[in-house]
Amino acid sequence: MKKILASVGIAAIGASSLQAQYAPGLTSIETSKPWSVSATLRGFYDDNYLTLPGHFADPTPANPANQGSKRGSFGGEFAPSVAFNHSTEDTLLQASYVYDFRYYIDHSAQDSSHQINLKADHQFSERYKVNISDSFVIAQEPTVLDPGVVSSPLRVPGNNVRNTGNLDFFATLTKLLDLHLGFGDTVTAYQQTQGDVFGLDTPTPGVVNPNAGPSRSAALDRNDLTAVADLRWKFLPETTGVTGYQYEHVDYTSPEYIIFPNPTLAGGLSAESGSPGNTGARANIRNSDDHFVFVGVDQSISPDLNATLRVGAEYVDYTKVHENRLSPYADANITWQFLAQSYAQAGVKHVHNSTDVVGTIGNATSPVLDEESTAAYVSVSHTISSFTVSALGQAQWSTFDGGGAGIDNKEEDFYVAGINFAYHINPFLLAEAGYNFNRLISDVPDRAYVRNQVYIGLRAMY
Repeated sequence: MKKILASVGIAAIGASSLQAQYAPGLTSIETSKPWSVSATLRGFYDDNYLTLPGHFADPTPANPANQGSKRGSFGGEFAPSVAFNHSTEDTLLQASYVYDFRYYIDHSAQDSSHQINLKADHQFSERYKVNISDSFVIAQEPTVLDPGVVSSPLRVPGNNVRNTGNLDFFATLTKLLDLHLGFGDTVTAYQQTQGDVFGLDTPTPGVVNPNAGPSRSAALDRNDLTAVADLRWKFLPETTGVTGYQYEHVDYTSPEYIIFPNPTLAGGLSAESGSPGNTGARANIRNSDDHFVFVGVDQSISPDLNATLRVGAEYVDYTKVHENRLSPYADANITWQFLAQSYAQAGVKHVHNSTDVVGTIGNATSPVLDEESTAAYVSVSHTISSFTVSALGQAQWSTFDGGGAGIDNKEEDFYVAGINFAYHINPFLLAEAGYNFNRLISDVPDRAYVRNQVYIGLRAMY
């Protein structure tokens, strides 16, 4: 995932896309002491928990590589959490941990996810402050692994890891001018490696099936480093102008092939040199250096209504294949706190991002290098007396860069929606019910799916 540290933008998607996404915010109990604990217990039905199309054949002893078709399952979910908050005159410390266990009756399938969030804000003086944060997850669901622009819209079993650390420094240079310097590092690592992929081996020892797909590790394992600098000019009390630059380096870390060598081809691309050959392509052929320049504004429309906007250009240099792209960049969002416990948010972001689609290789043709995406979301939560109703809509429209005539410039759309109804039985307990919807529409064969989930449960807080 690629992001601009200088703006909040699409980050709100990730905060709203977790399975517990529609639960109300912190209660008076949770904010009245430095620590809080909670636990959610739900029953659910998921009509496509494997995120598969409905037309595949199921695996058999004779054909174990068959991935199976759409399957539904009843199940149960248990999600305990603990949070800590400590503030002094100039420092805020926050930590939270959420464990989410789901059991699917069908095939006795299980998912276990872990989410750890750490944050420290310190103000050295009226002129200088620093923010440090880290988010670590082990998960299977796409919107948890990618809290923003989604690189893989499929549920992936296993202990898949994503860790994001950010360091931001703010300095007041003059009464009207502020400086922001930021550094970020996101590490992504999937459990599935080449040895876990069905259909890879051939009868010839040491020769793999060139038509086999890569592992999740080969397609998505990466280290994403960012550095940003921007100036902020407060030319009106409610308006701050922003201009800045960000550098980003995306390094694919798996040593595996994403396109396997095929001796029958007359050409192709060497992963190491980018020159013609039939040696396939390793993961690092998609490495890139990205340069962003942007201008924008932070606007306080009213005490309860705030908006941010960043627009500019993104230049992507694919260093291994000696190609580049120049694309528009945009990141905008608006937040409205229309009542004490009610809010609405909306946002949109346009950016290049990683993808699990790798394409096929032919004469002098590169794999899919990334995708160019526009992601938008709307999130609303409204509390009336003891009832809270929350809703979320998220859409991502993507176009693949590279991959040959069959995939280059092809499109893929991903939609997420949900609604949650919560009734506060007392300050310590609430009952909730909800519905979640996912749909993937893809020009790439055998990827599109529809998924519906309904649930009902209880949440206890102390």
